[in-house]
Amino acid sequence: MLFRCYIIFTAFLSILIVNPAWTAQLLSHNAIYALNIERINKNSSLEGGQGRSVFKIKQVCNGWDVNEDYILIYELANNKNAKSFSSHKTFENTNGTQHSFEHNEKSDFNGENNYEGFIQKINNKIIGSLISKSSKDLSFDQDVLFPVDHLKKLIDIAKNKGSVFTSKVFFGSENKKFIKIVSAFINKKRNSNIKNDTYLSTKMVWPIKLAFYSNDTKQSKPDYEITVELDDAGIVHSYEVNYGDFVVKANLQKFKIIEKSDCK
Repeated sequence: MLFRCYIIFTAFLSILIVNPAWTAQLLSHNAIYALNIERINKNSSLEGGQGRSVFKIKQVCNGWDVNEDYILIYELANNKNAKSFSSHKTFENTNGTQHSFEHNEKSDFNGENNYEGFIQKINNKIIGSLISKSSKDLSFDQDVLFPVDHLKKLIDIAKNKGSVFTSKVFFGSENKKFIKIVSAFINKKRNSNIKNDTYLSTKMVWPIKLAFYSNDTKQSKPDYEITVELDDAGIVHSYEVNYGDFVVKANLQKFKIIEKSDCK
């Protein structure tokens, strides 16, 4: 559920790679976030909740490996609770033309949901397949970005003092609505709030609000919103996901820079 939002960060985090000066340079890293459910609608049966998200992204020889695991425990009325677990793995090649994904989810609300797939950009189309209990062909228009490519473009726009960026993005974390229209509203850069990490405490971050819409929607209200504090290396210092009835707040607990693969 949570990183059906991008697992955010399937879409918003990446690694250090040498690119032209105008392209964002991203950092391979591992990040662990503490999750808390806040600002619950007074009419909701939900009373609270906690969890953890473990995010890892690493440069490999021909692209980026991304892996995120999360668990969230919902506190319900009458001292009851419900659990939701998700593991989402992706690979995106260096030039953003190929993307593979594997998703495994188990929830007390929705049961199990497991699938994998592969897509690539060929001519003016994006084609591929989804494998679950059966195989399904996928086909989309070429004007769709993959998550890491979208992240890099978002950082480039922020560096050039842009304030708005809207695009279509493919997310393999929702097997019925793969394409989202993502509108980013970029605020002025400021100092990070993180003080207990020598590297991160020196960084500046952009507070960015991301509104996610279904590709075929005609509604003005987004399906959900994510507010992130993002630095120029693609690291999210904190984020919150607003589902309308409640908010999941994520605070960075542990951070580690990891080495990229040796491709000699």
